[in-house]
Amino acid sequence: MGELFPPQCGQADVPEPVPLSEERIAEIAKALAHPARIKILQQFLECQPHIAREIVAEFDLAQSTISEHLRLLREADLLTATRDGPRTWYCMRRAVLNQFAEAIHELADTSVLSDVG
Repeated sequence: MGELFPPQCGQADVPEPVPLSEERIAEIAKALAHPARIKILQQFLECQPHIAREIVAEFDLAQSTISEHLRLLREADLLTATRDGPRTWYCMRRAVLNQFAEAIHELADTSVLSDVG
């Protein structure tokens, strides 16, 4: 098998995330609501793309199960997928994850409690 040359994992060619509605926040939360999907995202801590085979190698799960987890993460816009012949390279959309974290932080903001009562 030949050497793999992954694409850049930058977000320059990826559109900015749209503002999160309540539905999008729930969709992202649902995508994050499984330990395997969290573990998949942890593989992207370094900004480096991965192919499905590399991701599957880290798990004791069937390839079809990992593919389903990847599909849910893509649908939630937490991963991008770039086709390269028979391979698909995945990159994490940090901007979307950061946007989600900000929305959750706003929900947990205790400063609004001082306005009540």
